[in-house]
Amino acid sequence: MPPTNIRGAQVLDGSVQRTDLDASTVGQAVVRKIVQGAGITLSSTGADSGTGDVTVLSPVSTDSGNIATLGTDSLVLVPQSQIWNVRLRSFNAVGHPTTECDQTVNGSVSTNAVRICDRWFYNKAFATGVCPAQRTGSGAMGGGQVLVPGTSYTIGNTYIRFTLTTAQATLAAGDFLALLATSEGSQFRELQNDVHSLQVLVRSSVAGITFGCSLRDPSATRSLTKLGTIASANTWTLVTFPNLPAWPSAGNFSSASGNAGYQFTLTLASGTTNTSPANDTWQTGNFGGATGQANWLAQAVNSTFDIAFVQHEPGPNCTQLIDKPFSQNLDECLRYFDKSYIYSMKPGTVDTSFQGASVILAPASFGPYIPVFFKKRMAKNPSVSIWSPATGGGNAVRDTSNSIDRAVSAVNYVGETGYSQIAVTGPPATLWGCGWHWTADSGW
Repeated sequence: MPPTNIRGAQVLDGSVQRTDLDASTVGQAVVRKIVQGAGITLSSTGADSGTGDVTVLSPVSTDSGNIATLGTDSLVLVPQSQIWNVRLRSFNAVGHPTTECDQTVNGSVSTNAVRICDRWFYNKAFATGVCPAQRTGSGAMGGGQVLVPGTSYTIGNTYIRFTLTTAQATLAAGDFLALLATSEGSQFRELQNDVHSLQVLVRSSVAGITFGCSLRDPSATRSLTKLGTIASANTWTLVTFPNLPAWPSAGNFSSASGNAGYQFTLTLASGTTNTSPANDTWQTGNFGGATGQANWLAQAVNSTFDIAFVQHEPGPNCTQLIDKPFSQNLDECLRYFDKSYIYSMKPGTVDTSFQGASVILAPASFGPYIPVFFKKRMAKNPSVSIWSPATGGGNAVRDTSNSIDRAVSAVNYVGETGYSQIAVTGPPATLWGCGWHWTADSGW
């Protein structure tokens, strides 16, 4: 379209430029109409002042949420997408970051070193103190639900609670109290070549309590410790450890599937033997305790410490917690622990209904021969334990023909997908009915 000369301005293809032309026959009202019709906002001071000037404001909207700005050339600029940054950080190396999946003890109180729920182990060595641990929480509204701090989002229904029932004011050199989890090598792969970040969601009845977090290789020859603090009592606190130093080339960290990759430990008490000489840098040795941490066993009786979620991710930043639904948790945990019992039944429970148990006719003078398959392929050949459904006794099958338990001497032909033969002591000389429950455990 040809230029239109107006007072102090020139309109060309919808743009407005100042010129030195004088077209006094065209008023500012016409200029305003042309310019506004082009989608450009004029200032309220753009009325005819006799100077011929019209003030044109920025074409960028001031509406909430608009990310556009003006570039250095005074044209609209939309920032480049940063979606790649989210993709890079959407990974958690901790195999069971919540405590919701519990096939092993089903919420029982633990006072000895034991798998307290899938992938999490209660570990201790001390003389006079008593500090049982228990996976707890009902999942009912307000009853055990864990919210991400500062939000209304429920990241878990349960947590592991340590309750001090007998104090121990002084620790021996080798004393410790800890919760640990081992990640398979295939989970370590995403972390192994760069800095990484860790965060733990914890709570305590003791304000200002300090604790240790450590990362170690499976043979515990290299250790990195960090010191954590819970400032406020009875408040879920997300303690973050960003930009952790890259993993050392020494040690036996592994990224191979079927191998232990590395170990995470949360330590509540540590004697001098297990305490790192320095935090924040990789040390040579087996250290789970952080320099400067408190002795949890010296707190007031009935003090509590809870842990609900752990996230370990690649990169220098602690990002938002990544939820893991119960169904996914359970499916992934089956790679490391499986059982014939129904989910809610603790191994060793008397199960007179024999639900889930194997029941066959065994040949005379032999134990049962039958292929038993795990629910999914396990990380490695597991340790298989056998239980009597009728009495709950371990290392025994039930002779249903004679209503007695028979001791198991061996479980044979064990592989990643199942087993196929149980040897028993003194099998009947005739065909006999046999029933049993089983558990399969990778050891981590």
